[in-house]
Amino acid sequence: MGAKQKLPGDPLRIKIGGIPSKRQPRNRVTTTKYNWLTFLPINFYDQFRRAVYFYFLIITIISFFVNDTISPLVSLLPLLFVMVLTALKEGLEDLSRARSDKMFNSAKVTVIRNGNEQVISSEFIMPGDLVIVTSDNDVPCDLVLLQSSGLENKCFVITANLDGETNVKTIFAPANYELFSGNPSRKETIVCEKSSPDLYSFNGRIEMDPCSEAGNVNDNGVLPLTIDNLLLRGVRVQGTDRVIGCAIYTGMHTKLQLNSRYTGNKSASSERYINKFMVVLIVGMILVVLVLYLIQRNKESKIVPAMPHLGPPTDFNSAWQIFEDFLSFLLLFNYMVPISAYMNIEVYRVFGSYFMHHDLHLYDEKSDQPCEVNSSNLNEELGQVNILFSDKTGTLTKNLMKFVKCYVSERSFHLEGAKLLLPETGEHLDLTSFGDLEHTFFKALTVCHTVEVHKGLGVNSSVSEQSLLMNDGIVEKYQASSPDEKALLEGCARLGISFVGQKRNFLYINNSWGVKEELRFERLHVLEFSSERKRMSIIVRDEAGTIWLYSKGAENVIFPRCNPSLQLDQTNDQVTKYAKEGLRTLAVARRTLTEEDFSKFEAQYKHANTQLSNRKDLISKCYETVEVGMDLLGCTALEDALQDDVNETLEALQRAGLKIWVLTGDKIETAVNISLACHHIPQGARPHFIIQQTKKKELLSRLREIETTDPEFSDLALRCRAVLCCRLSPLQKSEIVSLIKRRKKHITAAIGDGANDISMIQEAHIGIGIAGREGKQAARCADFSVVRFEMLRRLLLVHGHYNSQRLALMVLFYCYKNIIITGCMALFQVYDLFSATNVYNSLYLWLFDIVYISFSFTYLALTDKNYNEETLLRHPELYQKLAHNKHASMGVFGLWMLNGFVHCFIIFYFAYAVLNNENVVHTVGQTASFQTFGTMLITIIVIVGNLKLLLIARYMTYINIVLIFVSIAAYMITTFLYNLYKGGELFDVYNQFLASLPLWLYTIICSVACLLPDLAVKIMRDLRRQTNTGDETKSDNKIHKPVEEKV
Repeated sequence: MGAKQKLPGDPLRIKIGGIPSKRQPRNRVTTTKYNWLTFLPINFYDQFRRAVYFYFLIITIISFFVNDTISPLVSLLPLLFVMVLTALKEGLEDLSRARSDKMFNSAKVTVIRNGNEQVISSEFIMPGDLVIVTSDNDVPCDLVLLQSSGLENKCFVITANLDGETNVKTIFAPANYELFSGNPSRKETIVCEKSSPDLYSFNGRIEMDPCSEAGNVNDNGVLPLTIDNLLLRGVRVQGTDRVIGCAIYTGMHTKLQLNSRYTGNKSASSERYINKFMVVLIVGMILVVLVLYLIQRNKESKIVPAMPHLGPPTDFNSAWQIFEDFLSFLLLFNYMVPISAYMNIEVYRVFGSYFMHHDLHLYDEKSDQPCEVNSSNLNEELGQVNILFSDKTGTLTKNLMKFVKCYVSERSFHLEGAKLLLPETGEHLDLTSFGDLEHTFFKALTVCHTVEVHKGLGVNSSVSEQSLLMNDGIVEKYQASSPDEKALLEGCARLGISFVGQKRNFLYINNSWGVKEELRFERLHVLEFSSERKRMSIIVRDEAGTIWLYSKGAENVIFPRCNPSLQLDQTNDQVTKYAKEGLRTLAVARRTLTEEDFSKFEAQYKHANTQLSNRKDLISKCYETVEVGMDLLGCTALEDALQDDVNETLEALQRAGLKIWVLTGDKIETAVNISLACHHIPQGARPHFIIQQTKKKELLSRLREIETTDPEFSDLALRCRAVLCCRLSPLQKSEIVSLIKRRKKHITAAIGDGANDISMIQEAHIGIGIAGREGKQAARCADFSVVRFEMLRRLLLVHGHYNSQRLALMVLFYCYKNIIITGCMALFQVYDLFSATNVYNSLYLWLFDIVYISFSFTYLALTDKNYNEETLLRHPELYQKLAHNKHASMGVFGLWMLNGFVHCFIIFYFAYAVLNNENVVHTVGQTASFQTFGTMLITIIVIVGNLKLLLIARYMTYINIVLIFVSIAAYMITTFLYNLYKGGELFDVYNQFLASLPLWLYTIICSVACLLPDLAVKIMRDLRRQTNTGDETKSDNKIHKPVEEKV
């Protein structure tokens, strides 16, 4: 129901208190992917959709029919091990979701059915049920509020579960609606749109029973419903004893659940180089198989006919023989493709997320919020960002507004405590010194808002003095969705005019100027703010019966709606001056309405507000009819403080090579001054402005003035150190990010804190949300979330660097060690008539990746640091070393493969030299067997592979060293135990190996021969590294205690 596209002609019709039907959707929530019957089939199907897994499945099946020299278990065991671990991880995650679902579905709720209250489980609520919710309890599904025990039939809720905001919000029952008023059998129906993920929009109406006496019913017998009448699932009722609502959206169709279905489909750039490496290995494997197969055919065609005692010659040209021979080599060398690498990559990402989540430097104690990782597959992408897109308000600034200046009656004033400072004369004035125009201006500010006083002072309160109002905490009781409105009311309260609350649509203002009085205004209508309108207005009736429309908003939308005057130009100049100081400005205006004007507007609004389709546009047009012909009163200026350490953070990121774009909806002057103040625009930079270029020809002309060789905006902007885009809507922010993403040359990140930043965050390669004062909407939809902007520095420069470097090390080492073990197989084919014989015992292939080298290497890959954290933060330039995955380029990959080939040749031919001429190497005078040769090879491979970790590690702990030698010991112990088994191919082989002095000498000399060149390269690399970075990094290679390795 809710997941489908809305159809304007097909609304939902829900009978209030109707009899539940089996056809109606229940309130059961299911977020799991599996059940007990479908877990294995669906999970294995999803895993086999990965090309590498499917490839190994085919290889495993083939191994049961082809090449009996290699056990099918060699392919089967690693595949099963990886798949079982992956299934176990996903199964535990799904089990956790199932338990959470059960807890919600089995929660007890009270409903009214057939006039009686019943207690049922939450999952059995159906649309039309009347649900009772008491104070401090969560709403179980989306309800239309019909009755409240609170004053004026309204209730207060906290929406922290939805958007993270802790401010109390107000939900209203439909005006003048009374549930069960004298006629419990009346039939009333809610008609509303189908459910959508939009938390801030709802259109519906109540079609009343003809016998209803509700006072707000229009001529068609309907009451309009808006988002202000909707209790969303997940909100908590606060300070209201009992509310009753009609269930409309239940279960998987609630707005919260539709929002919970968001899943990112982003992939890291590391996937590209991993895929390239895998393709190179697979192509290399096929080439080796093809060459060896052709040589085999040539050898057999010449040798087999000359050896009649082997029986009749094989038909080499038969299709089956060709197929079988080719697959035999393919099976032999499939170990070259490291399937277990994918499992270790998942492990690395889990631990990378753990390190970020538990980093105390990314933890905010005040809000008890750690860093959250929602997309662990992008961990390494944090080290590849080239361009950062940032919101301004709430991201670079704190979104803590303070009313500091105003312009009224052709004079600019500074607010200082309870006085107004006139800078020209230095006088401190209070409002008793001003005339009607100034009083009207401040009165407009206390009336034109949507602030609520939660459990505030009653209208009969004796408190009237300004000082008493402040001491009594009236300001602390303001609950505002906009920090601007709250700041304006706080400033007015300090000056002596205070909004103290409302009752039955009457606003009460305490005025302590001169003769103290209490002003009362009847609120007739609120013309709500939206990002498209950039203004809000209110229609009120004063005590004299005059109807006023007050409006405040951005000057570029208020000024065109005001009557032309000299004051208009003067105020515009002052707004520009305020903006250049980095202040946020609002223009304030008003007009009078006649009774006829208001009646006409009210009728037009009621018609628009009962439409289910296109309601928003119709209401907007209705608002336009009255927000005209206004008289300008003045303007306000609010200060928004910069975030802590924002200057240092931006400078560090710029030194790290990031180009930072600030995308904001503010005025150009305000944005420029904030950018200069926070050092987004570097000192001494040459600025270029592209303003009001609405035509392509004009834009191209301006671009040519700046740079003749680059007429494209994106090309020119990418060459700038900093870019500032102003007056943008949320969609335009997303389009700019998309424009740069299409260049394919840059990795983009976007950071923001509000719902208007979500589209930008989701569009970027990496989305970073700030769980700030505007709630957690952005944080919930982002790939990563932090609490403060300054944490971005550590997130990118430290965790991004480590994650990117560690993944590259893991992938490169996996390819290296697989080259060694399969390379020796390939060399052995030269000496066994290319018969596709496996030189290793199957035990070695089973345990090589799982035991012999896995634990030591995986631990190193999870904890290695090529620089310590302090060095990375002090030298942001080190971040550039990882840009564009330079540390995992094809050149670096080639060097690792060359290193693997060299070690492969050394290991094989040292063993060949020992056994070639005189193979009596055992103490009892026996010659070495075929199994001895394979044991000699795997012994050196295990020792060299583990000891090489000591040479490539930059951050070595005692745990690393212990695991390296434990891994070597594990090889020796498992081989020794297996060699005691009389029925095994290795029976007594390892006993003789350990007793042989020549084989011990071979082990030592061959290991040294492999690692000595690597040691020389490491020494030269470290000397060069110390020369480049100075003494800052000397401590990087020291052995640290294990507790220091957590980032």
